[in-house]
Amino acid sequence: MKSTPHAILAAALALYTLHASATDLNPGQTIGIDFGATTPQNHFNQLDPSNPATPADGILSNVQDTTGTMLAGITVHFGGTTVQSVLTGTPQDIANTPGFDASNLEDAVTGYSLTMTFTGLNPIQPFTLRLVSSYSGYNIGAEFVCGTQTRITDSASTTGGTLASFENILPDTNSQISVAAFSLNSPNGPTWSGVNALALKAQAIPEPSLPTLLLIGVAALSFAHRLRSARPGAKS
Repeated sequence: MKSTPHAILAAALALYTLHASATDLNPGQTIGIDFGATTPQNHFNQLDPSNPATPADGILSNVQDTTGTMLAGITVHFGGTTVQSVLTGTPQDIANTPGFDASNLEDAVTGYSLTMTFTGLNPIQPFTLRLVSSYSGYNIGAEFVCGTQTRITDSASTTGGTLASFENILPDTNSQISVAAFSLNSPNGPTWSGVNALALKAQAIPEPSLPTLLLIGVAALSFAHRLRSARPGAKS
């Protein structure tokens, strides 16, 4: 069994390895995904499963941020049950969805259940994830689940609106953030879950706390001392 200092050092090295293999985003840098056939106007990545001209398998590998900068190493996977694209016509509730423009809300993707996964993220970087469910003349609200958090969008009821927001979420050990959308089963709820667009925004990576830095330092000194002691002729 490893000693405590060695275990701390091993954990720190493992975290560093994960960090080095992931993609760091600057605080405020945002990845936008626009679902449906309408071409987005604000550098959102378009994903329309019903259109052969866009990735039919639901995987985006050439991901850009909302300034048009390409992000190497990050992919987005989309899947679901009985997925179909729905043209909404007039965008609904645009005033209450800052960060999204009309081109993002003119159509949506719906299904009994939908899943969206970002891969290649830094596992120690927190993110904010915002999703919009909006359909003019029909409610496509959903129960969104991200990690242990749940949000409901249901503009036809008092339990939610058209915007779901998750704060301070961290990628898992596989450098992924996944969110699932499920249809609401309430009597007045929609038959389908749906999403028009989503935005994943990077937050600042927290600085290590002083106790953590001290523990890593002690572990490193202890490890170096043991290496010196193990050399032939070394004095303890």
